Amino acid sequence: MQESCPIVNERVDEKLIRLNGLVVFIGLFVFVFFSYKWLILFVTADFAIRVFFGVKNSPLCHILKFTLNLSHSKPHLINAGPKKFAAKIGLTLTSMLSLLFIFNFVEAGQILGIVSLIAVGSEVFFNYCVACKIYNLLQKIGIDL
Repeated sequence: MQESCPIVNERVDEKLIRLNGLVVFIGLFVFVFFSYKWLILFVTADFAIRVFFGVKNSPLCHILKFTLNLSHSKPHLINAGPKKFAAKIGLTLTSMLSLLFIFNFVEAGQILGIVSLIAVGSEVFFNYCVACKIYNLLQKIGIDL
């Protein structure tokens, strides 16, 4: 059976999304392994902007798009559906991490942070979309998103 992700008519630049993922990965890494715990609040806010207002309104994406334009990188457009689903999962995880940080549940935050690092890292470094796999699993058990 062919796997699928949520499909929409919108397209996004895969290079921009993966570069954004790299910044999220670095933010999560710093959150989990160093003392800059407040950084997770920025990452969560950016995910919230992307989920509720779109990639085009994300301050982080604006900066990264400017960087890609400076390097004269040509966009590689892909379907936005899987990335929108991944952003919703990212918002959920980083919101949970923010709450764990606020209520000082350090060990739980580190564990969830490492799980998040693995998911984001798989996309950034190996182009393996964990969100698509989760979506397909949910479809197989009868949960439509």
